[in-house]
Amino acid sequence: MSDEKKLINGVNPNLSLYNSDLAPVEGENKNWTWWNFSAMWMGIVANIVAWEVAANLIAVGMSFWQALACVSSAYFIAFIAILLNSFSGAKYGVPFPVLIRASFGTKGAQIPVFLRAGLGVFWFGVHMYISSMAVNVILSSTFHGWANLGETSILGLGLNEFIALVASFFIHAYVIKNGMGRIRRFEGWAGPLIMVISIALVFWALNATGGIGNIVSTSSTVSGVEFWSAFFIGMTALLGTVATLMLNISDITKHSSSQKDHIIGQGIGMPIMFILFSLMALITTFGTISAYGEPITNPIYVLAEFDNPVIVIVGAIAIFVATLSTNIATNGVAVGYDLTNLLPKKLNFQRSGFIALAIGAISAPWLWYEEGGAMDVVLGAIGSIMAPVLGIMLVDFLIIRRFEYDLSSLYRHDGVYGKWNKNSFIALGIGILAAFVGLIIPQLNYLYDFNWFIGVGVSAIAYLVIMWSKRASNGKSLNSYDESRKHS
Repeated sequence: MSDEKKLINGVNPNLSLYNSDLAPVEGENKNWTWWNFSAMWMGIVANIVAWEVAANLIAVGMSFWQALACVSSAYFIAFIAILLNSFSGAKYGVPFPVLIRASFGTKGAQIPVFLRAGLGVFWFGVHMYISSMAVNVILSSTFHGWANLGETSILGLGLNEFIALVASFFIHAYVIKNGMGRIRRFEGWAGPLIMVISIALVFWALNATGGIGNIVSTSSTVSGVEFWSAFFIGMTALLGTVATLMLNISDITKHSSSQKDHIIGQGIGMPIMFILFSLMALITTFGTISAYGEPITNPIYVLAEFDNPVIVIVGAIAIFVATLSTNIATNGVAVGYDLTNLLPKKLNFQRSGFIALAIGAISAPWLWYEEGGAMDVVLGAIGSIMAPVLGIMLVDFLIIRRFEYDLSSLYRHDGVYGKWNKNSFIALGIGILAAFVGLIIPQLNYLYDFNWFIGVGVSAIAYLVIMWSKRASNGKSLNSYDESRKHS
């Protein structure tokens, strides 16, 4: 971590708000092209959690078309939110922990950053565990008797699973050690690889079901209130898989060569690839019903059913690579910047990533991940917490600030954004309370099916109403600050 401090628009940044990882990206370091963003999303899209959530739509009784409508609706909404929240990062070259200071204040921003960091660490552990499942399948298909190691238990895992987890841990550490440059190169081939394997599973499923006609003609077993409840629970869960990324997308777009590059790259890579990947999940799940008599929603377990060890090993390697790339590109990057922001004098990207890696492993996600219904509950809770923060960020940049931030004030306690913005915390509290109202009041439990929509909408409206009077004077206050700075 460099101790060199650079001027931000001619002003010295406060050391408690600045280090080399939080500084604006400039010049040749803004080198991500549209292809880098497309390839990155191919890797992020290859998300086993997202695959399982989509596959579960079939497991609960939806028809192919109903499930596809649910998936498409969720990811279209997610894409719009991500795109809107990408502009500021690309424009100013700064990550989420810095940008959010505009709406919460330079000290107040630590609270939503801490929430995001905590969830990032949590997800880091979950994806590391999922990738260890793939490692375990690889080793099981490679070494005779590997499964027998499972008779010995360590920390709630079989010895074989524990060894696979340790292997996954060290591979994650290797990638983190090499920073964003390694991540960009890694994403360039990780995403396309998993797509090849997914396509292969689709062809297998089409053969098992007798063709796409049999899949699309399958009738739904849910209807009425039961269907709509499952539909919105599914949408909320799907949004939950990218809820944290909607907030910290600027951690990635800050490297964009231009606004056009991230718009084109994300337009190709995010909604299209997410829907395509989910489509593969739906078709493959129908294939497992035909082949095995029940839906198998985890693609790792689908591969494990094959008799050919070459197919199992190659497929499991692809899933491992995809899960690793997803984890590093989303949770690893976010936590790296979030924790660095909390202690900029002590931490940098790599150190923060190693902390996330260690805490993620200690969180023991294997104790709950595969428990029935646990995943939807967790994803719903994540959406309820992250959505209100997203609503505030979008309204602040798009409406209150009119697409303009004062860059130097993001690094100074005495800038135009101040240390604390109590209005953002009022809106945040209202938004979170509204999102969780379905859990708090039993008579309103049906509202929890819509928690993400309620959280983002209520917080956005509350913040807009509270801050509306600031909108008219915002440009003036920024100009007055600039003038005072020039004469200081």
